[in-house]
Amino acid sequence: MNRAKGYSDEERRELRRNPYILNVSEKSITYAPAFKLAAVKAYEAGLSPMEIFVKAGFNVDLIGRRKPKACLKRWRDIYAAHGSKGLLEERRGMLPAEHPKSR
Repeated sequence: MNRAKGYSDEERRELRRNPYILNVSEKSITYAPAFKLAAVKAYEAGLSPMEIFVKAGFNVDLIGRRKPKACLKRWRDIYAAHGSKGLLEERRGMLPAEHPKSR
């Protein structure tokens, strides 16, 4: 599904019911840090990104069938660079000098 047009009010309400979502705007989803870490660990244990998101109760037709793979790729990169702390701490809005030092 193409999300270029954004999520409708009804779609945002549906997404907010998932306990692993902290916030949904018209164009983006903010996932719970604990879910990000659990998803990376589940991936390392052999589950596919799609399996992880479906087991967590996500409607992949709503969020987009490519979203699980893209999220896991991004989260795995963060995990590789910064460990679990990188997924559990908010890093957006920080200048590069303000980012916590890697491990």
